[in-house]
Amino acid sequence: MREFFKKLILIFPIVIFFVSLGVGSYSIPFDQMIDIILYKLSGYTIFNEQLSAQSINVLLNIRLPRVALGLLVGGALAVSGTAFQAVMRNPLVEPYTLGLSSGAAFGAALAMAVVTIPVQICAFVFAGLSVGISYLAASKHGETSVISLVLSGVVVASVFTAMLSILQISIDPLQLQGLIYWLMGSLHTASWAKLLAVLPYLIVGYTIIYFFRWKLNILSLGEKDAGSLGVNPQKYKLLFIGAATLLASAAVSVTGIISLVGLMIPHMLRMLFGPDNTKLIPLSFCLGASYLAIVDMISRNLLTYEIPIGIFTTFLGAPYFIFLIRKTREGGWN
Repeated sequence: MREFFKKLILIFPIVIFFVSLGVGSYSIPFDQMIDIILYKLSGYTIFNEQLSAQSINVLLNIRLPRVALGLLVGGALAVSGTAFQAVMRNPLVEPYTLGLSSGAAFGAALAMAVVTIPVQICAFVFAGLSVGISYLAASKHGETSVISLVLSGVVVASVFTAMLSILQISIDPLQLQGLIYWLMGSLHTASWAKLLAVLPYLIVGYTIIYFFRWKLNILSLGEKDAGSLGVNPQKYKLLFIGAATLLASAAVSVTGIISLVGLMIPHMLRMLFGPDNTKLIPLSFCLGASYLAIVDMISRNLLTYEIPIGIFTTFLGAPYFIFLIRKTREGGWN
């Protein structure tokens, strides 16, 4: 049964991809969707559907980049959360609880509104700063407690949120309106330009984590055991933290803060398939991608106006976070 669910999760993003392309205020039937894509690629069609200019524009220039970006961002946040939880041996760790999302959001907003630095680079720098401060503040004698890490993440997030508030009151009102909506977490500004801008960072971050994912299993044993097995724990900790930070900051730089995806998805998969990170990393990417694409479909179709996707992920993730806190307090995490 587990193998069946594993295969289902791995192919689920493909199904969600095609469903998402057709669903919206302007509906596109599946056969017409296939014909548009084939016509764009080869000049031929299979179903001989009547292709209107509006259908082609909606599918290729609006919906396709949005769905693709949603899948990539969801996968990136889930993989980032999986890596952080394994490295820090803590089920409550993810980009949002570490203050990473707030730091990346401040860096991205700073690049968009004030300085002429690429958004992704600026987001990565401040995301790395927030993770470093949270981890150092929570560490004592080589140990990092659950409560200390969560509390330090809350404090760091509050500081960057305050800095972001200062930035908001100092910029042009027109910029402010767009910035506030962006900070709620949304895919409504998705475009091919944004997708291509963030893709290299996502590829680098995911590739590093994927090819070294077996070392996450060793790191999750603890520094002493990892060292006795011939793995340099500090070296690989920095490698995974850097790659996970790159993934999460790149995601935040194009969508704003989409919280708690990296908390829910890894933990759900760990309960289903166990703690083996060689399996969890690809499964996290696929389930995280599917989850965010589904939430995005709901956010843009539930009402006559679009609700920012970050609102939905917070409503869904907050109860799960409370459940994890209670579970961790009662029995720890093995």
